Amino acid sequence: MPNLPAFITFTGVDDHTDVDAMAELAARYPIEWGVLFSPKRQGKEEHPRYPSLEFLKKLTHLGRGLRLSAHLCGGDARQVIELGRSQYDEPIREHFDRVQSNTVDYVNPKDLAAWAQGLQVHAILQCRDVFPNNDDVSWLYDASGGRGISPAIWPASLGGSWLIGYAGGLNPGNVAAAVAQIQTQASNYWIDLETGARDEDDRFSIEKCRAVCEAVYGVRV
Repeated sequence: MPNLPAFITFTGVDDHTDVDAMAELAARYPIEWGVLFSPKRQGKEEHPRYPSLEFLKKLTHLGRGLRLSAHLCGGDARQVIELGRSQYDEPIREHFDRVQSNTVDYVNPKDLAAWAQGLQVHAILQCRDVFPNNDDVSWLYDASGGRGISPAIWPASLGGSWLIGYAGGLNPGNVAAAVAQIQTQASNYWIDLETGARDEDDRFSIEKCRAVCEAVYGVRV
């Protein structure tokens, strides 16, 4: 039995994403939908990866039952570091399963985990090199940082049952080969796509998500 990802996170749902289509695809495949937050980019047309708060309300109202992760960037991530809270604490508590801090600033894993646990969600931190020997949070290997660049090699897990993640340049054309390599390095993992789930207009593409799922898990009807 191949060691397939526990689920796939598709990051960057935007104002043009069809919530019904998200639900239809998630009914067939293990999917987590990543929502990007940034105070300087939220809801601005020039930053389509950061949906408006109106879309977030629509998503949480119509998408009951969808697995969601909140990806806090920029000032939203720094607010958690500096104040131990975010302006989105209540919607995260009510609608999200996991929360990820996207920042180059130092984040104490224990502090992030304590904040997330208070909201009854699980915390994720990114790493750019090998996986840290720390299980306070889930670690996502992402040397690309949303730029769509594939790594030369995928780092090995540290063993055990820790859930770890892999991101970086994954798309419908290369994800099957990447998973074939990753499954030799880890036993309990997820994969994350951002750029690879977008079309030529930088819009979130359900069709690309479907193609990725079919490449990884096979066609399901």
